[in-house]
Amino acid sequence: MPLHHYIEQYFQQHFETRSKGIPYENPPLEKRPKVLEVEDRTIDANSRQIPIRIYTPDDQVQYYPLFVFFHGGELTNGSIESHDVSCRLLCQLSGYKVISVDYRLTPDHPAPAAFQDCYTVTKWVVLHASELNGRSEDVVVGGPSAGGSLATAVAIKSIVTGDFQLAKQVLHYPMIELDVKIKESPYQSRDLYNAKYGTDITKSQVELLYDEKRNPSPLLVAEEILSKMPKTLIFTAEYDPLCDEGELYAEKLKEAGVDVKLVRFDGGIHGFMQNFPGSPDYMRGYDITSEFLIED
Repeated sequence: MPLHHYIEQYFQQHFETRSKGIPYENPPLEKRPKVLEVEDRTIDANSRQIPIRIYTPDDQVQYYPLFVFFHGGELTNGSIESHDVSCRLLCQLSGYKVISVDYRLTPDHPAPAAFQDCYTVTKWVVLHASELNGRSEDVVVGGPSAGGSLATAVAIKSIVTGDFQLAKQVLHYPMIELDVKIKESPYQSRDLYNAKYGTDITKSQVELLYDEKRNPSPLLVAEEILSKMPKTLIFTAEYDPLCDEGELYAEKLKEAGVDVKLVRFDGGIHGFMQNFPGSPDYMRGYDITSEFLIED
């Protein structure tokens, strides 16, 4: 279908954002979604501290399911604060306690720093689930864009090492292919839409996301490992340069026997759950995610 009218209109008025990206500002604190409690703390990681932010929902329950959230931002400019509204909405709508991770960013901290922080925090959450009023068998990982790539890498390593078992993974328009190729890429969506609708892969630092020897692209992981992946939700957007690789990953997981829900947002672009709040796709994305988290 055609690009949503309100998106096309935005880019006509802000042409420079086609390649530079859509700027985002959080609303004032009093206008953000309400949750019971927001707590900033750190966890020990050998010689350093990893900051996390914990969102607790209003629901009075015996225990909370736990969602370890990795923010997006192409690994260079995202943060706990940039995705505060996203975490509040996920917490409010799903009843999950959300743990957002302030992982180290490239290029100051190249691979595998971001991945190590995400894995360390997830393992800590599993081991300390009772401290968080949760259960170790009810832990989910997820995130948008680069955060989705980190989430599925955490799931893969947990299977390889046997350190813990995740209940689900949530991948919103994830970065799956770990390169910045456009014309040479086998994915048509990269060639068609890169730097046209707010996302320029060539400006990302995805090549610094992994130490390839330890953490290969998810598309290169053996089917024996993929078959043990948790129940998965994947969003793609029709006009996102990352659309094709996200859908290929969903297909590979399905072929391996994984329970996968793939939703393509026709007429949408990368980052639709961060930009254009109030639009139909924005809230639909959070509603579908919450339903996926709540269902057995």
